[in-house]
Amino acid sequence: MNYISNVAAALSQLLNAVVFCGDPNETISGRCHREGRHTAEALIDTLFFFQPSHCELSHWADHVFARKIINED
Repeated sequence: MNYISNVAAALSQLLNAVVFCGDPNETISGRCHREGRHTAEALIDTLFFFQPSHCELSHWADHVFARKIINED
């Protein structure tokens, strides 16, 4: 990931934690996919039209990050 992507992911995690009282290690996009929030997922996927299935990919990226953290311990 590049710097801008890292900052965007961090902001998404911060908003998920602070505004939506979610897990600070999960992005809003990933959470929408995991929870089956189809309307929100469709809206986010439309905003990220340049990345097909953005929310699903974010969900799996959250999984990969979690596995990485677990394996480092």
